[in-house]
Amino acid sequence: MQELPNLYSYLRYFKEKAPDFKVISAGSLLEFEINNKNRQQGPTGRIEYSYLNPMTFEEYLLAANKLAYDKLKELSPTKPVSEGLHTILSNIFKEYLVCGGMPAAVQASINKEGPLRLDAIKNDIITGYIEDLPKYSDLSDTKYDTELLERILSVVMSNPSKGLQYNKIAPGYKIEKVKKHIDILASAKVIRRSIHTSENKTPLLNGVNPKNYKLFGLDLGLCYSFMGVSPMSIYSNIDINDMANGAIAEQYVAQTLASIPPFYKTKAIYHWERQKKGSTAEVDFITEVGSEIYPIECKSGKSNKLKSLKLLLEEKVFKTSLRCYSGNTEIETWSITKNNDEEYQASVMSIPLYMLEHFIESKAS
Repeated sequence: MQELPNLYSYLRYFKEKAPDFKVISAGSLLEFEINNKNRQQGPTGRIEYSYLNPMTFEEYLLAANKLAYDKLKELSPTKPVSEGLHTILSNIFKEYLVCGGMPAAVQASINKEGPLRLDAIKNDIITGYIEDLPKYSDLSDTKYDTELLERILSVVMSNPSKGLQYNKIAPGYKIEKVKKHIDILASAKVIRRSIHTSENKTPLLNGVNPKNYKLFGLDLGLCYSFMGVSPMSIYSNIDINDMANGAIAEQYVAQTLASIPPFYKTKAIYHWERQKKGSTAEVDFITEVGSEIYPIECKSGKSNKLKSLKLLLEEKVFKTSLRCYSGNTEIETWSITKNNDEEYQASVMSIPLYMLEHFIESKAS
């Protein structure tokens, strides 16, 4: 779409002159074309938007093992899974971590083409994104530094979930310039940004502090290839939260939260952090599901390790919190004494990482 001058503007004539035709338009840089101030008037008010993300784990599972998919959809996300099915779903989930959700990579994985072929496909996709970077200036009113864009993209893809300071992302560049280039990569949808919120009710946007942020890649599989992690290290690892200091698990949760319906708008990603001298803490995500707000932690081991979550619950009331890990479903009740000495009971639910999407769907319906 963005390759042909004014094609986006001509779409309005389909509505006026040929209403029988249903037109679907897509492009990796379509966002730039839509927001281009120099283009002619487009089909304003005559189009529907849908934001397409990489395939989710459930979509991958449907393609890889329909029987396992049907079994998962029958499960209650709040009850333990039988050990046999838990093992099967965990193994397929590891395949998804290596593959990611880009359609060509998924197809190769389903065809059992092997990790080398998967890696080649993902590297071709990454190369395509890098080759698109010079077009950012051509399709907008702003001049962007292609080398800086590539530097930021590489740092984020190889270190997802990190809240790096601007001068550490790109040493030698001015902070405002780095920020501007991060903004355009996020607008182009090749990276994702999670922002701190102090809110425990909707809208979460009311409590944001844009200075406290974390960055994620577009797709888990692309990040995996950037990291250079061996497939065998994924397949042989019991707890995914131990991989790459938890970055792989957090990247999975971030893109899952960004991919849930409705698809007509982009999803903001939030987390909570406290940056006090001698007392820093971070809860990986805070998200709205249905009518409730859930803190989400990606942590292995015993639930008593969730110290940051406990600090958050002492500051704000959350009825239910999630811990995503490689184990089976467990539910605990914590007795919390808030900072103002008020007491309440908090439910902490530990669920397998592969169960997250199913949990969200069950609560959102």
